[in-house]
Amino acid sequence: MAPTAETDFEVWGDPIEHSLSPTLHRAAYAALGRNWSYRARTVNKELITPAWVGAGAQLGGISLTMPLKERILDLVALRDPIVDVLLCANTVYRSGPALVLSNTDPFGVEKALERFGVEATTAWILGAGATSRSVAHALASRGVEEIVLCARDTERAGRSAHILRESGLNVSVVPFTDLDEISEPDLVASTLPGDVEEFPKIPPSVVASASLFDVAYSPWPSHYAQVWSKSSGQVVSGLWMLAYQALAQVRLFLHGDASQSLPDEDRVFDAMLDAVGLPSG
Repeated sequence: MAPTAETDFEVWGDPIEHSLSPTLHRAAYAALGRNWSYRARTVNKELITPAWVGAGAQLGGISLTMPLKERILDLVALRDPIVDVLLCANTVYRSGPALVLSNTDPFGVEKALERFGVEATTAWILGAGATSRSVAHALASRGVEEIVLCARDTERAGRSAHILRESGLNVSVVPFTDLDEISEPDLVASTLPGDVEEFPKIPPSVVASASLFDVAYSPWPSHYAQVWSKSSGQVVSGLWMLAYQALAQVRLFLHGDASQSLPDEDRVFDAMLDAVGLPSG
């Protein structure tokens, strides 16, 4: 059956099998009393154009994960301002008949850190891709004054740093090999996927003193959550980010406005949290 703009939604990425977005969205739709569908589709950078032509433009909305957050900019012209700031998007939604790009990842990071009361003035971000820019934007919104992008590929990190500096952020770039030589942060935010071949070693003094926010959530505890398990530092799972950014996506799919709350939103969000095993209330 062909998808319809009114009722069918999908998440695209590669790999996508581990994604909990279908679980979160379906729980929200059920709590809202909406007879909407939400499926996962394996789409890589090479397949995104035929996937878009074949089905994407007919859907009610799409969630985008790696490696599509930058590639989607070539296919959808209309953008919320946050997309032009970060040059990456994780959502396609409808505003009337038009398709629009947005990015709910910064909202997800902000709300996750707010929930756990994580405060910082200096932060390291491990990784330098599209997600790192969303994390950096959210950290700056929460008062972080100095951000260091820590990366294996410093050329790619330089591009992300330039984009972030254009929006007024204080950002520097350091290779993974130099982490012992720079000032220690209040917060380490990892945007590295859980299946990377080699994780950079974090100095023990940083593990002992800094909080950890790890975008990875499958498997959990992540590599860095295990490293932090013997410290007293706060650890926040990326599953909280995923849940909050999904909440903002549902707002976009329902209202076309991420700032407009859902009907009975607390109950809806509790249903989403319950669906993925996070404590609600």
